[in-house]
This record gives sequence, structure tokens and C-alpha cells, in this order.
Amino acid sequence: MSRKPTKSRAAAGKVSTNLGSGTFGAFSTASKGTDLSYLAEPPDLSSVSDANVIVSLKNLQKKDATTKAKALEELVTYVQAHPYERDGGAEEAVLEAWVQLYPRISIDNSRRVRELSHILQFELMKSARKRAERHIPKIVGSWLAGTFDRDRAVSRAATEGLSSFLTTPEKVVQFWRRCQPQILEYSSGAMKETAETLSDERSTNTDDAQTKYYRVLGNSLALVFNLLQKLDLRDLEKYQDSYDQFFEQDKVWTSVVADDTVVRQLSCQLLSICLEKRPGRIEADLARLGKYFVAEGLKSSQVSSAADYIDALTQLTTKHPTVWTSDYCGKKSPISRLKGFLEKGSQGTSSRFWMSLNRLLEIIPTDILPKDPDGASDFLKSMRLGLTRREEPRGSAVDGWSTYLNIAKRFITMVPSSEDRVKIVQENIFPLTAHYLYPTPETSTWASGSQQQVLIKAYTSTATSPFEDIVKITEAEWGQWKENFRTRVRNSLPEASKEHDKSQKSIADEGARWFTLTGLISDAHERTIGTDRPIPNIPAKYSLELLQDILKLLETRNWKPFGAAATIQSAFKQSPRLFSQPSDGADEIFGIFASLLSRNGVELLQSPAAVFIFSSINFLGEIPEQNLEYEKIWNANITALLKHIESPGAVPALTTLISTKTASALAQQIQELQGELIKRCLMCAMGTADSGWDLFDAVFTFNTLTGTAAKRLAKELGNRITNASGRPNQGVIKGLRLIAEKSPNILLQDEVTHMSLMTDLLSLSERFDATSDIALLRGLMESPSVGSSRLSGLIQQSLSTAGPNSLSIDTLVSQVTQASAANINQNEQLEQLTPDTSLWRKELDLFLQVTPNQSLAFTSTLGGAYFLPSQSSPMPTASVQRDRDGCSIPGRMAIYTSRLLSTVLQLDSLPLLTQVEIVLCLSLTIELVTDQLTIMSKDGIWSSLSSDSSLSGAENLVSSARKVINDMTEDAAGWRDGTGTKKSELMHKICQRLLEGASSLTPTGLYHARALSELLQALTEKHGFPSSGQQWLTNLDVLKNSPSTALPAVAILGGLGETVSASRVVSNFCNRLVSDIAGAKVGEEKSLIALVLLNSCMQIYDTGELPVANNRLVFAVKQITSWLETPEDIDYRFAAEACRCLQRLLPCIKDVYGSYWERAIDFCIYLWTKPATGPLEYRLPEIHASLRLFVTLQSLEDPNDDLVDVLQSSAEKRSAALIELLKIPREKDTQPQEIVDSIICRQVEKLPLEHIKDLSELYGLVASDSQNIQTAAFTILHKALPAAQESISVDVLLEKKDAQLPDELLSLLLDAPTLESYSDEALARFPPPIRSYLLSWHLVFDSFKAAAHKVRGDYADNLKAAGYVSPLLEFTFDVLGHSAAHPLTLDKAGFTEDHIRKYDIRLAEAETEERNMQWLLIHLYYLVLKYVPGLFKAWYIDCRSKQTKISVANWMTKYFSPLIISDALDDVDSWSKSQEAPADDEKELIVKVNHTAKEVSAGYEVDELQAQIVIRIPQEYPLEGVTVSGVNRVAVNEKKWQSWIMTTQGVITFSNGSIIEGLTTFRRNIVGAMKGQTECAICYSIISSDKKTPDKRCPTCKNLFHRTCLYKWFQSSNQNTCPLCRNPIDYLGSDRRGARGV
Repeated sequence: MSRKPTKSRAAAGKVSTNLGSGTFGAFSTASKGTDLSYLAEPPDLSSVSDANVIVSLKNLQKKDATTKAKALEELVTYVQAHPYERDGGAEEAVLEAWVQLYPRISIDNSRRVRELSHILQFELMKSARKRAERHIPKIVGSWLAGTFDRDRAVSRAATEGLSSFLTTPEKVVQFWRRCQPQILEYSSGAMKETAETLSDERSTNTDDAQTKYYRVLGNSLALVFNLLQKLDLRDLEKYQDSYDQFFEQDKVWTSVVADDTVVRQLSCQLLSICLEKRPGRIEADLARLGKYFVAEGLKSSQVSSAADYIDALTQLTTKHPTVWTSDYCGKKSPISRLKGFLEKGSQGTSSRFWMSLNRLLEIIPTDILPKDPDGASDFLKSMRLGLTRREEPRGSAVDGWSTYLNIAKRFITMVPSSEDRVKIVQENIFPLTAHYLYPTPETSTWASGSQQQVLIKAYTSTATSPFEDIVKITEAEWGQWKENFRTRVRNSLPEASKEHDKSQKSIADEGARWFTLTGLISDAHERTIGTDRPIPNIPAKYSLELLQDILKLLETRNWKPFGAAATIQSAFKQSPRLFSQPSDGADEIFGIFASLLSRNGVELLQSPAAVFIFSSINFLGEIPEQNLEYEKIWNANITALLKHIESPGAVPALTTLISTKTASALAQQIQELQGELIKRCLMCAMGTADSGWDLFDAVFTFNTLTGTAAKRLAKELGNRITNASGRPNQGVIKGLRLIAEKSPNILLQDEVTHMSLMTDLLSLSERFDATSDIALLRGLMESPSVGSSRLSGLIQQSLSTAGPNSLSIDTLVSQVTQASAANINQNEQLEQLTPDTSLWRKELDLFLQVTPNQSLAFTSTLGGAYFLPSQSSPMPTASVQRDRDGCSIPGRMAIYTSRLLSTVLQLDSLPLLTQVEIVLCLSLTIELVTDQLTIMSKDGIWSSLSSDSSLSGAENLVSSARKVINDMTEDAAGWRDGTGTKKSELMHKICQRLLEGASSLTPTGLYHARALSELLQALTEKHGFPSSGQQWLTNLDVLKNSPSTALPAVAILGGLGETVSASRVVSNFCNRLVSDIAGAKVGEEKSLIALVLLNSCMQIYDTGELPVANNRLVFAVKQITSWLETPEDIDYRFAAEACRCLQRLLPCIKDVYGSYWERAIDFCIYLWTKPATGPLEYRLPEIHASLRLFVTLQSLEDPNDDLVDVLQSSAEKRSAALIELLKIPREKDTQPQEIVDSIICRQVEKLPLEHIKDLSELYGLVASDSQNIQTAAFTILHKALPAAQESISVDVLLEKKDAQLPDELLSLLLDAPTLESYSDEALARFPPPIRSYLLSWHLVFDSFKAAAHKVRGDYADNLKAAGYVSPLLEFTFDVLGHSAAHPLTLDKAGFTEDHIRKYDIRLAEAETEERNMQWLLIHLYYLVLKYVPGLFKAWYIDCRSKQTKISVANWMTKYFSPLIISDALDDVDSWSKSQEAPADDEKELIVKVNHTAKEVSAGYEVDELQAQIVIRIPQEYPLEGVTVSGVNRVAVNEKKWQSWIMTTQGVITFSNGSIIEGLTTFRRNIVGAMKGQTECAICYSIISSDKKTPDKRCPTCKNLFHRTCLYKWFQSSNQNTCPLCRNPIDYLGSDRRGARGV
């Protein structure tokens, strides 16, 4: 069975309604009681048919909670698998067993077990239905008790089960009514249980047992509480005896002192409901209640239940006060118990506790309360202890102290004498106020009562007392507090004291508290005037006296005590009602204020009290009743202040006095003050005053200046917005920003001021980094409410001129966009916001007169048309106006127009002619910009595109403008005749104008043709070119060979493209042109025009598919190739166009034999090799065309034999010519040059290596500035160097000389880059010098790759001698972040082992430049570790940065060491398998490689033994060297053996970590040692048992013997003779002793 239920209880609502419709008649009779004890008999399971169910039911009786939970899950699954629809549901035996188990399972300590028990009960109800209903009386108590479980999941499970058939409140009440006897029986039985009967103490700890007991006890109380709550009295009376039986148990009321919070709360709630529903029962139990609920309850802990307890006790006291007197039964008096209870506070409950306590203390019998002051004080002290406990919530303080004050007032009325009343007040009420006014550690117990509500209540408790003695003592106490405060003010420390500031702050704080409280009292007094219980204002008199004394003290002490001054400020701020009504005290204070500066002058201004005194004057102005006094005081002080304005402190004082709205009108009336304010604001803005921004801010915040004065100040500031050097004056800008924020109309109303400021601000924000003040001021000044006339003037002025201070286009567009959003220009003609097209065209003409760069001929759709315009003189650069980015007026207008058309401007709203002019100018401008971008030229629309901002600006202009024009073609299907839509008419007009402009062979005509071609291309892409367009072509009459129609024809053919390939008109034109070419002569202008037109025409057809007869094509080819016989007579224009023409014509006659194939190839080679005589821009078109021609011929399918022979015979000459093309000097990087270089490189990479005779001439090309040239040279050398190393290795070995890396290659490593030489942005673009340097290193390691070990060592010595490796490693680790301790994480960066091992230049070029560089650096580092680890280790040792060394070591160990180790082991493995066969007297070195252990073992067999060593590679290899250890020593003594091991390790170390060299050395040592060794004539072995060779020679026969063998022979034969010749052998002395010792 499954272990978990398979269905959700969400299906509860689907249970059959029969459960609820029977009105529970099936279980209306009483049932047998429920036994919750663990000793209850187990159910009889013999009738259960399913063995698995029996096991599960038995498991429910186990102790382990997990076992029980698992069993319940299995039972739920079983019941769900037996729904009611299948055989009536679960079998009866299961129901009977479950009824016996459910009560005990439902109170289990495991939350999951209890939850599953209720789920199973619900599932059984669903499954068995009517049969299950019969058992409800037995389990109803447990089921309902589950709904009160404290765990939400358990409670929810029980509740959802019941609510599935108790669907309405009425059904719920009916269910409780029907089950009333069973519930009471369950509850009474549960009350009788104990912790010992519910849990087995042998397997349950005390805490779990108590938890279960209180759960059962609480459920029992909750069930009875709900019965009393849900049922009416008539239903309750039916089972009066059952209720009496339940309440007769002491546990019901003793639960109020239980250790469980919920049980205590339920007991209190049960008492409350019983007082309502069963008053008789309560009356009978008063004695028990007096004992348990009052006596025991008050002394026990009521944590978290105190509020419920007090509520219940209050209700009980209300109906039965005798529980405190006659029915009270306790050892101590009830008041003693109550005091102890109050000392505990609210015990974790809310403020409801204190409110309930207030009600209880109001109704508690007076007889039990103390009547003497000491007893009352003790009682109140107990309350204070409870209120001030640390655990007491702060939010309860107000309610708690209010209750405290209420009971205090009750005690006042209870004591008989005046002295007692005064004592209670002085000891229990006055300290609250005293501590608030002057807190001390001794009075800290009163701190929580310092809330305003509490203080007011404490004041009214005595001030409004019906006892006069209490009121008098209150007045006396306030007088004493005033005297104490005055004494502390007088005794405050002087300025010379170290504690002066602390002393004055203390006085200021006390003054603030004093007048905050007196202000509250004054407010309360004001509100209650005329009511039946007015609150007297006792502190008012004392407060005025206090202020008078303080002012006199200040004057006496020269205004030094700022705490006293702060007290005066607090009085006016917190207690203004003190001064609202006339009084002698107030008048005296006003008099002192009126003469402050006239009497005290500089002393006051320079004192720390000044700010508080002048603020007090401002607060006086907020008292309506004292306006006249305020004006008098303010004017008097301002007049005196202006006389001392240069004194320190005068400006802050002035700032304070004008910083109110009331002072604004007064300030505007004093002309002298107006002038002084302007002067001070200007000084502040210009930085000539030490301070003053507070004054500046106050002037405009409170509108202190008159309109005239404010405008004057704004104008003065505007004239000073920049300093003498032209940089922004930040102080002035800040001042203007403050004005714009506070009073924007000052800057916006005056048109001249506004325009001047706007222009200056916009210019400043563009030329310098915009500060927050500039940005904010711009935003405020750009308010659309200023009108549109100024905006249009600003736009026209900014577009018609260009200079360093011109506003940027972004700014202008932003202005228009904001204005558009505000709809302020809706009544203004849009022409005022568009550029002046006449000026635009005039400025464009300066650029349209310049002959375009000739290399554009193969990047533009017009092709050779760039050769047709006549040459003109360069444009005078001085006449072109440019902004600070180098952009000219046409460029600025184009950017502005495209941005405007893309956002807010609708072109349709302009007149048609204006639309045409705008589009024409925009089109011509973007064609000029496109050409400038293509060749990166200078003095174009931009003066230079070298900066990123200029380049991105030009690119964005082209893309956005083309999109705008393309969008215009969307609804222009009738563009040929201008019919249909307005867009069609617009496009028609534009095409006409462009055709007219293209009619002359000038640069202007050329760019008109370009614009026309682009426009036609966009139109045909959107709308196609229908057959009806043939007539349009005919009517144009431009498809003919003449100067006036050449450019229009090229534009139409280029624009319409393949859409007219089926046109008869175009086909005829093509045939005429072929015929013209057949009779053309080189050098004539007409012939050049014919070539250009023919090339343009042929582009629209597929290769080899020209609609021209072959004979005509042959004639044309013959004519063109005839020119090639004298190539030196052909200029670059004819050469380029001839090659382009042949590229299209020759494929059409590929089956025709003739000399023109050879002439074409020879002409290409001539063009590639001819000496340069002019700028590269003139050579590029002919080189590009010739390369394209060659590629076409080379790729022809089924070429004729003539072409094949020519290609074969010229192969080597072609290779040399292509290499020469690589060497052409490049002036700068341009798109045409990159196109040519890419074609050259693709061809060069295919060259056979045997055609490249001298590699030295290619090394210099790796340092080329062209990436394509670098790639081509690197690719050739990358393939050629490994092949060349084989011959170099042979030469070195034969000639016995040291190998040298090529000097040309090493020279490329001299200029090593450094990180400091490049910015981060430049470095991310992988500059050509860095790329050249790194590729050169790659070529160095290519030389290592195929070189012999000896040659590798020589190469390593070359690199070491000149110190080449260190700069490479330093640059690598700088770029990859090791120097900053943040090395590149290869995993996150996506670099795999394949990237580390191999660098593919083609794949790398497809990555970003930065990633390309990182890949190459990573691979080079890998090659350094692989080929020259010794040089890396030397660099590492010399590195001074510990941070770098740690980063490098960890990085290497993680990513590179495993690869280097694997490579080293693979190399050893390959070497061991390819060893040469040993000589006859030698053995092969047995090598075993263990990749897992990273070790190599090598053994040499000697007489069936092996001399064996093991070479172990550490994890940090190659930073840490290998270790060589001996495994088995043979044939030599230990000293020599260790010498061999050390030699082997040394060879590996000093041969760049070559393990192969070490193994070779080891083998050489063994072979050398074994040379000439013979077998022992006794044992016939070379090696003896002591691993030594024969070393004892017979002097007669000269045979060698092992010493040990000879010794054994002597012992066995008993004679010292040779075993062979029998002659004596001397074997005595040390030899003999040594032999014995073996």
C-alpha cells in the first residue's frame, strides 16, 4: 500500500449529503464513555479481512510516532481505495477497531499522528457513510476536541472533516445539541484523567506527558465552553445533572492556576460564560471560587493569561463581591494577594490588562482597600513595580499609568485627613511630573510615565481636585519646581568650563520639557474654559517669572548661556498661549526683545544665544494676538542689525529674522535691507563671502525680495554664469538653481534673461561634466510654460551656426520633445522647428563639389560611376563651420531632422515642397556620411571620425535616417507617376529632383545618383517593379550611352536591380552597350562611360546569363583584352572597369578558346606587381577588380584547356605576386582596404608552401597594422615553421652547432606592450601592436613544436639570454587580472581545455576582440609552461609581488598543471613506444606511465633483475620540479646509485623539465656502467645476491668472480684456489671479513 493519502481533503464538499440530511437520528442515544488511558484494552482485529490493514492497526498501538504515522497513511490509502461506491466502503470490522483507537490516537504527542487521525476519520465517514454515522457518538468528543487543537494543521484537518457535512451554522448548532450528552460524558471523563493515566512513564518523559495532559484538559474545557456558548438555556437544562457532574470536579476551577496558558485562559472564559448561562452553579461554588480563583489565582503565574484572568475576576466581582470578603478563603488577606499580583505587571498581555484592572479596582469592595496613607502608598508602589518591569510593553504605559492615577485618586478620597491626602499626592503623583521635568537616576522608576497623556492626567488629578489643600500643594509644588529650575540655570557652568556645552544642553533640554508640558496645560486650560470642570493654568505665572529671570541672567552673562536662550525659544515655540493674552510679565519680555540689539549689539550677535533669541522673535510672529508687538520688535532689530551688518554673526542673525512668511512683507518695505540682501547674495554666489547660502535660500524661500530686486539679482547672476576662463561658476549656478526652485517666474518671465540663461546652461552642460546643479537648473528652465516662440528661435539659431559653444543636437531635440509633450506649439507652424533647407543645401554644396575617393568605386552600388565625375580642387576647410565634435552644419541638421522625424515631427503636416527639400537634403547628407564612414576620411561632414563619439554619431545618423526614409516608402505604391497617396506624390517628386540633379558628370550629380539608387531600392523592396513600369523606363529616356544620362542610368539600374532583369528595355540597352564596347578605344571618356554602364547593367543578371549573343560577347572580350597587350597604357579606371567587365563576360564564353584567357591572367599579375606611383586609393579599385576576376576564373566549372594551362603555368608567378600584394604599404584602415586585404589573405592562405622560398620576408608582415595582413602572414608561417624545423634539427645535429631563432622573428618581441600604455577601452579592442606581439610569440612556440630536444634547448637559451619571456608574462598577468588578485576565472569565462591547448585564429576572430586577446594569452601561457617551464619558474622566483605570485600559482595549479602533466606523461609514453632498438649488448629501457599517480617508472634489466627508478610529478608542476627516487638498485654501490638519481633529476631540471632527457641520461649511465661486464664463473650471473658485479679477478686465468661466490667456494672446497685453473687466490684481510659480513 502507498504510504501517503492519494487525495486531498479539498474533496470534502463532495461527500454525500445523506450525512447531514438525517438530522443525526442514527446516534441520538447515549453511548459508552471514552477511555483515553494508555491502559485501555486493544481492539479485536480478528474480524478484519485484510492482513495489511491488521498490521497497520496493530502498528497504531506502538510507541514510536513515525510507525504510527506510517500506519495512518497506509490506512488512509486503504480507505480511499475502498470508496462507498465499491461494496459500500470500508468493512465494518475496520470501523469498530478504529472507534476504539481513535480517541487515544487523536491526543498523541506527534502533530503528524493527530493530523492523520482526523484525516482518516473523515475518509472513513466518506467511505462508510450511514454505517460510520452509527459510531459517531463514540468518537464525537475526540473529533470535536480536535478542532481546538493548538496546532493549526491538526485543527484544520478536524474542522474540514466536520464542515464537509455541517455546511451551515444551523447544522453546526444542531450537531452540538444532539451530541450534548456524549460531549459532556467525554469532557467529564477527560477531566478525570491524569498525566500518569494518559502516558506511560516508562516510555514518555515528563514534559511530553504534561503536554498531553494539558492538551486533553484544555480540550475538555473548550468543549464545555462551546456547549454553553452555542446552546440556549432550554437545551442546557435537559442535561443539568451532567453539567453539575462536570462542574463538581475541582479541576474545572483549579485549572486557573495550571502551568499551561491555554488551560488558564479557557478556565477564565468558562467562568465568564457560566456567570451568564449558569449563575446558580456559580453561586453554589463561591467558596471554591474564592479559594481557587481569588486566593490561588492571584498568587500563581498568569503569564499570557493575565488579561483574561482580570476580565473573569472583574465579572465575578461585579456579581459576587463576596469572593473578596466572606467567600474568600486564603492564608493571606486578599489585598496582600492583589498587591503581589500587581507587582508582576501585565505578565505579557496587552494594554487590555490595565483597562480591565481599572474596572476591577473601581468595583472591588472598599473594605479590603487600605485606609491609611502608608497602606495606600504600598499598594501604589506595587502597581508601580508592575508598571516599570522590564518586560512591560511600552504601548501599555499610558493605560497602566492612567489606572494607577485613578486608584490614587480613589485613595485620596478614602483617607480622612488633609495631611494624609497631601502625603499620598506628594509621594505617588508629583514624582511623575518632577521626573519628567528634571530626570535623575534616583527617580528613574517614574520614567515610563513620561508620556504627555499621563502627565496631563497627573496634573489634572491634583489641579482639579475637589480638595483645596490638594490644589494649593499643587501650586506650591510648581513654584518649587520653577525655583529649582531657575537655580540650575543660574548655576550652569560658564563658557571656560570643559563641561560648558554639556551643561547648557542639559538646561536647553529641561527648558524644552518645561514649556512642552506647560504648553499642553495651557491648551487644556483654553479648551476647558466655560465648561463645568475647567482646568486651571497654574504653571503660567511661574513660567513668565522664569522667562524674566532667564532674560536678565542672559544679559548679565553676556548672552553666553545658550541653554537659557534655548529655553526662551522653547517657550515661544511650545507654549505660545503664555503670550497670547496681555500680562505684565509678557509686556516686560516684549520690551526686552525690542531693545535687544540696540542695548547689546555685537555681544549678542557673536554669542551662541543669538540664534535662539532671534528664532524666538520669529515664533512670536506666529501668535496672531501679538502681531503689532512682533512688527515693532522685528523692525527695531532689523534697523539695529543693518548698522552692525559687517560684524561676525550678523548674516546668520539676518537669515533667521527673514526666515518667516510674516517677515516677508516687512522686509520688502525696507529699501536698505533690499540692497543689502542683493549684495550678500551676489557675494555668496561669487564665493567672496565665507558663508551665506542659508541667507540666499531664505531670501527666495520666503520671498523676501521685491520683484524688481529679484530680477536685478537674477540678471547679475546670469552675467556671471561663467568665470574668466570660460568654465562654469558653480556658485552662480547653484544660486540660479535655488532661484529656479523657489521662484521660477523670476527667470522665466523675462524673455531675454531666459534665452540667455538657457543657451549658456545648455552649452555648459555639453562642454563640461554636468553637475547636479546644472542638470537641475536646466530641468527647471526648460519648463514648457515659457512658450514656443523662444524655443523656435533657439532651434534656428543653434542649427544655422556651428562652433565650439554650439548646443548639441540631443539638447535641441530634448527641448522640442518636451515642448511637444506639453502641446505648447500646436498653434505654431512646424516650419519654425525644422531646419532652413536653403542654408542646408548651401552648406552641402561645399562638400558636393569635392571629388570622392576612388576606392569607393567597389563599395558603392554605383560602382565605376565614381570614376566619371571630373576632378575638382579640395574643399577649403576654413569655410566649414563645425561644432566641438567636428560636425558640420549639414550633419547637425541631418541628425536633428532624423531624430525629430523618429519622435515627434510628422512630415505630412509640412507643405509638399518643404517635405521634398528636407528629404533631398537628408538623403544627400547621409550619402556623404556613408562614404566618410567607408574610408574614414577627414574634412567631411565630420572633420574626423577618430573619436568614438564622432564615429557612433555618424553611424547612428546613417541608420536612423535610412529608417526614416524607408518608412516614408511604406505607402507609396504609385511612386512612378505620383498617384494614389500623399507618400506616392512625395516619392515621385523626390525621384524627379534626384534625376535632374544626377544629369551632370560632377560629384554633385554622383551623390544625387547615389541617393536615387538607394531610394529606388527601398521602393522596389516594398512594392516591387510591375511590368507596367516598362513604359516608365522608356519615358525616362536615360538608358543610353551619353554623359548626361550616364549617372541616372547607373542609379536606376543599381536601384531597381534584379527586378528589371526580365525587362526588354534593359536587355536592349545591354546589347547596345556590348556592341559599343566592341568598338571602344582605351583612354576615351566615352569608352569609360560605356564600360561603367555595361558593368552596372550586367550586375542585374546572374553570372553567365547575359541576354546577349555569344558572338557579340566574344567581340567585346577580344576588344577589351586587346587593350591588355600594353598594360602600362591603361590607367586605374580603365583597368578596374575592364577587369569587372571581363569578370562578367568571360564566364559567358568559357567554352571558347583564345589568347584572352592568358592575357586576363597576365594582366592581373601585372596589376599586382606593378610599382606604386600614386596614392593607394587609386590602386585599390584595380587590385580589387583583378582579384575578383582571378577568383572567378579560378572557380569556373568545366574550364577549357587554355584556362587550365594558364592557371598551371602561372601558379608560382601568381604566388609571388600575391605575396607582393601583402607588402603594399597601408596608409590607414578603411573598409575598401579591408575588403581587398581579406581577398588577398584568402588567396595567400591557399598558396603551396613550396612556392614560398624565403620566410624571412613574411615576419615583418606579422607586425602590419592591418589585421587581415597579420592573419595571412601568421597563417603561412604557422604552417611553414614546423616543416622548416625538421631540416633545421638535422642541420644542427650534423654540423654540431647551436640553433638560433630567426632574428626577424625575435625582433618582433622587442617592443613588448605594457598595461600602462593602453586604456581599458583601447585594450578591449585588441590593438594591432599587441596582436602582432602575441602572434609572434605563437610563431616562436611553433618553432619549438617540431624541433628536436637539443634545438628546443638552444631556442630556450635564445629567449633566456635576451629576457624575452618576462615582459610576456608580466603583460599576461596584468591583463588577466593576476596583478590585482582577481585572475580571470576560466570556467565562468567559458574557456575549456581545448581553448587552453589550441588557439584557432579564425575562430578567435569570430569572438569579441577582448575574448580573442584573452584566449591567445591563455594559450601562450600554456605554451610557456609546456616548452620553457624553466624560464617561467625563473620569472616566478624573481617576481616581487607576493599577491601576483599567489594568484598565478593557484591559477596555474587549477587550470594548467593538469594539462601540462598530462602532456608530459603522454610525451614520455610516445617516446617509450618509439625507442630505437638497442644494440646487441644493450637492453631496452622499460618505461611505465601511470597517469593516475602522475609518475613514470623506468627500469633497465640486468641479469633478470631491474635497476629501477620512479619519477614523480607534483601537483604544482612545472612550478615545482619533479622528484626522482630509486626503487631497486642493481650493479652499483649506493653512492653511485644516488649519483645517478641526482644526475637524472638535474638533467630534467636544467633541460626545461624534459623527463625524456632524464630517462635518456639514466639509461646512458646504466649502459655505460655495464659495458665490459662478464658473468661470474661460479654463479654464471652478472649480479650477485648483494646486487654487485664480479670484482675479484684470478691472477692466473684472469676470470672474474663475485666476492661472495668466491668466499662460498673457499668454504665448501676447504682451499683457496681458483675454481677454474686451481691456482691459489689471495682472499684474506678485509676482503674476507667483508665477505663474511654479507
